[in-house]
Amino acid sequence: MRKLIYSFTFMIMFLPSVVFAGACPMLASEIQDKIAELDQTRHATLINVALMLHEEGMKAHDSGNHDMSEELLNGALRLLDI
Repeated sequence: MRKLIYSFTFMIMFLPSVVFAGACPMLASEIQDKIAELDQTRHATLINVALMLHEEGMKAHDSGNHDMSEELLNGALRLLDI
């Protein structure tokens, strides 16, 4: 019975981190889609800054810092929301 309770507690604590970790790649792909839709010559500066934020966000994701990753990726999306 104890093993069941420990397993259940572990799953409750572990699953939210796995779910949130999956949001970073979705945000990254959304950034790439928005960049593809924009006029590359007209918005070159915004695109370059968004790409820098994208790169830093993915580095944060790879290192396990998902909060920072989401913050950086959401910042890039806000820049591209023209």
